[in-house]
Amino acid sequence: MGNTVLSNRHETLFLWEVRKSNPNGDPSGNEPRMDRHTKRCDVTDVCIKRSVRDYIGTKEGIDSLLITKLGIDLSETVRVTDRIVDYLFDTPEKTDKSKTLVEKTIADRLDKTKDPYKSFLGNPSSATLKGIISNKKEDKEKIKKAVRGDIQVEDIQRDLTRALRAYLCGSFKDLRMFGSVLALEDDLKALGGDLTGPIQIEVGTSLHRVVQSNKQITSVIGSKEEKEAGIIGDTHCIEYGLFATSAIANENAARFTGFSDPDHELFLKALWRGTRDRHTRSKNQVPRLLIDIEYTKPFHFGDLVNSANLNPVERDGKPIAEEAYRSIDDFKLSFKKLHEKINKKKEVIKTIKFAANELCSIEDFRKELDDDLKSRVCEISDIDFDPAKDLVDITLNDEAKKAINEINGIVYCEPQKILSITLDLSEDGFKKLSENPALAEFRDRIEKVYKELKGV
Repeated sequence: MGNTVLSNRHETLFLWEVRKSNPNGDPSGNEPRMDRHTKRCDVTDVCIKRSVRDYIGTKEGIDSLLITKLGIDLSETVRVTDRIVDYLFDTPEKTDKSKTLVEKTIADRLDKTKDPYKSFLGNPSSATLKGIISNKKEDKEKIKKAVRGDIQVEDIQRDLTRALRAYLCGSFKDLRMFGSVLALEDDLKALGGDLTGPIQIEVGTSLHRVVQSNKQITSVIGSKEEKEAGIIGDTHCIEYGLFATSAIANENAARFTGFSDPDHELFLKALWRGTRDRHTRSKNQVPRLLIDIEYTKPFHFGDLVNSANLNPVERDGKPIAEEAYRSIDDFKLSFKKLHEKINKKKEVIKTIKFAANELCSIEDFRKELDDDLKSRVCEISDIDFDPAKDLVDITLNDEAKKAINEINGIVYCEPQKILSITLDLSEDGFKKLSENPALAEFRDRIEKVYKELKGV
């Protein structure tokens, strides 16, 4: 997978703002998920992971995700089994890679002239792979006939399953991060089973009571019954909410998926940018604060969300009620509990990464920390923007401009004739640029800048 696994445990606190929208509708009626006792609103971990996945898919390409939507009809969710079968055997190139992996793992422990290994080598597919990894008694009996020496069938199947899972983890970043129950069916059923991900995200919740409102919306397109009238419907939302969640990256679980330090850096950016970029009428949201604590020992606090409190500001001589919050100007964020926790456990804290969007400054956050902890707080300078490199004096024709506009991570500014490339340009995106004849004139310059950004 190219990188060593996660060095230390991390615990992350993330705050984001939602305004006049539905942060995570309930499937039964698409209403915000309200706690009827506390009047606070919840956002599931699945919804938060969706934001992370969306960013990674845009940045790294669709083959970087296991849980995704593919094809022309993006409303159709692909089964996990189909996704893995396609990844292993969809193209001749993918099939060759899978075949090579199986051959390397088996390493002459099965006779190539006997089934089921012979069938797989002759026609690598999910069906022929099933003959080697199947746990059924009758299939194991067939494998025994191809075993060389006194090797146990169970050992071969165990090693092959581990190798295939490691290959999938190395390919799919969301599998490496979050794990999966891998509820596989059909030919790949024996490859399935729980795979615990190193990143576990807590259900997000608003830090204050919120107001739910139902607003009527109309359509200018008439219904079948009323051809001249628009359709009237309801949309559910909350007026305002500042939400918080926490995530733990476990260094022990990281060993089983290959999750690395660079993967964790990607996760932090994806959490921030994925929340920001997932901006629609129903997801009017803004990232406000991210604090990531790296520990020197296998320790974490476990309740960072409860360590952040909001204190109302006064207006007309009275403190603003929680339900009346409508912006970050209506309250002050207090980290008194968090500072107390950190100061008491400073011997196990290596670094504290900090990023904020107007909610709190790094100077204010440092104030209540012990002096020897203040220097361990560092700002994530590239949380909003990746480093960029510019190509100047570039004149593009219409076909080249169209190619640029369809790829994330590269932007053309026509008045200045500047072509800007950022780390958001994925390998797939770079390949498309390189293969586009409309950009042939600039191919070498683009490649040079791209390699400089990637550190190649």
